[in-house]
Amino acid sequence: MTITDTIDQVVNLTKDEKLSVEKYFIVKSLAKGELWIKEGQYCNHIAFINKGILRIFYNDRDGNEISCYFMHENNFISSYTSFLTLTPTKENIEAIEDVELLVINKEDLVKLSAKVPKVEIWRRIIAENLFILLERRISMLQSKTAQERYENMIKENGDIILKVPLQYTASFLGITPQHLSRLRKNTVK
Repeated sequence: MTITDTIDQVVNLTKDEKLSVEKYFIVKSLAKGELWIKEGQYCNHIAFINKGILRIFYNDRDGNEISCYFMHENNFISSYTSFLTLTPTKENIEAIEDVELLVINKEDLVKLSAKVPKVEIWRRIIAENLFILLERRISMLQSKTAQERYENMIKENGDIILKVPLQYTASFLGITPQHLSRLRKNTVK
């Protein structure tokens, strides 16, 4: 699926509008383990994941990496709070595998929105979807057992579990790698 196909699912783009959208995005490649965004930087761009998986994480007070989200192909990604508020980001965004992004900066996104007004509707819907994602994550951590969180992750993102290192999955679920190993053994039985 292309970036314009993804946007077109939300707002029907004409052929000319699709061409305009494509002109504003720049290809950026990341090698496995490379950071796209680093804590403390200002994020002034949004990217469409053409290929690969990215992990959004932060470091706690003890220096432990806490995985917040995994985003894969055909999704948009950003340090959205930094993007909106022009403040330094608190998170890191790392390539779990080789990644290809289509990136647009904030200034060009404003220009594109003026040229193709439907993009403004798409931007609002992206923001709404990010809010829903955040709300679901909070609810999952507060109301589900570790077993339920693990089973839900398998159901919703089974392909990601196979590609993401165990310690990243464990921190996403809010458990230790040892606890995750026990859950995996119990689920297999």
